[in-house]
Amino acid sequence: MPREHPDGALGCAGAGAGAPPRPPEGGRMLAPQPPKGEERGEVWPHAESLPAAYLALPPTVFMLYLHIPFCKQACSYCNFHFSTSMKTRPAVLEGIRRELRLLRAFLPAEPVPSVYFGGGTPSLLTGEELDSIFTVLYEAGYLSAGAPAEITLEANPDDLTDAAIARLAASPVNRLSIGIQSFFEADLRFMNRAHSAAEAQVVVDKVAAAGFTDLSIDLIYGGQTTSDAMWEENLRRATASGVNHLSAYALTVEPKTALGRQVATGQVGDTDEEKFARHFHLLVDHLAAAGYAHYELSNFCRPGHVSRHNSGYWSGRAYLGVGPGAHSFDGQRRRRWNVSNNARYAKVWAEINDPADFTAATGLLYEEEQLSLADRYNEYIMTGLRRSEGVDTDRLAEQFGPELAGHFVRSQAQNLAAGYFQAEAGPSYRLTRAGLMRADGIAADGFWVADDPERA
Repeated sequence: MPREHPDGALGCAGAGAGAPPRPPEGGRMLAPQPPKGEERGEVWPHAESLPAAYLALPPTVFMLYLHIPFCKQACSYCNFHFSTSMKTRPAVLEGIRRELRLLRAFLPAEPVPSVYFGGGTPSLLTGEELDSIFTVLYEAGYLSAGAPAEITLEANPDDLTDAAIARLAASPVNRLSIGIQSFFEADLRFMNRAHSAAEAQVVVDKVAAAGFTDLSIDLIYGGQTTSDAMWEENLRRATASGVNHLSAYALTVEPKTALGRQVATGQVGDTDEEKFARHFHLLVDHLAAAGYAHYELSNFCRPGHVSRHNSGYWSGRAYLGVGPGAHSFDGQRRRRWNVSNNARYAKVWAEINDPADFTAATGLLYEEEQLSLADRYNEYIMTGLRRSEGVDTDRLAEQFGPELAGHFVRSQAQNLAAGYFQAEAGPSYRLTRAGLMRADGIAADGFWVADDPERA
């Protein structure tokens, strides 16, 4: 079943992306039970594609992710990089500004098409703190008044006071991703969320009244306190609110979290795969009936509201990640990730003055890797099968060679026969509903384990 992504893909505050396309937390997004009845051949509706102008951007144009690693309190399930201590906050934010200025010279001259503030909880930023970041973004040329960009900020309902909403509405932010997770107090207390059910219920109306028209919310399903009836009501309230984008993730129990410890010691029961399956079916059915396109395994939108930033990750676009724990990818073979330690990040950036200092900080401030052909092929398979477009074998052959394209086709013969792919002519392998429920297992079937040095 769909699970939360590490490194901000579903941050504590909001939905969406922020992070590179990596395996979901727990490495699973499937339910083990076999398909029932007609479910096996049910078609996954093909969602709208990204705007042509966005797809036409050169692959070297970088998207920008900013990781704001601070939270009021720790959600019970969260294992992302964050701190509830604000002691390093001024120094970390100065490090983020310094990183933005220095790394701009390494990027193409064009403004970025999207900026994503993830975390952590970006809605904790004061107006002055947010303005200071936007000042750098415009001065350094990441943003330009003549080049509109999608600018998303993750937010918690309790942070969205009238004053905070007014500040955000007056800022360059044009898309909010609100971490509602549930409209029920029992769920929110179980997850140790900072907001209340009452705040969740009114927040969408409040931000819409301030002029925000591009809104996304997060919901979490399959949790120990969430009954089927509660999940159905969560979905009803979500679509009734009028939001045009929704991300929904199955609750994952991670070992180094409060919830993980509670489950390990028997204080709380483990999650239930059958409940995950029921909730996933309710999710897909309800949102399809409400007019939402299911364009990625965990993401749904109304026409015209695909998340461009998230879709850029899933289609292999280059991105720069700034802040503690953030990841970057050059769109080709090189990946870098920053240290997940606020104090070290702030201390090292205070001592960096030029590119030579930055290069010398390898291993202390960040680490890098070179992706092999097999790595890039496997990531394409993993992210492609999550998307409504699926995996295109013609593109596979063009990008990775006919041998790997042929390997994928052969690896999926049994899955195709089992009804996990839509029976349609052409080179696209697109999952059915039953296939979606086994998406990472099906992707693993298609992976290439490189034992040939030529593929490295």
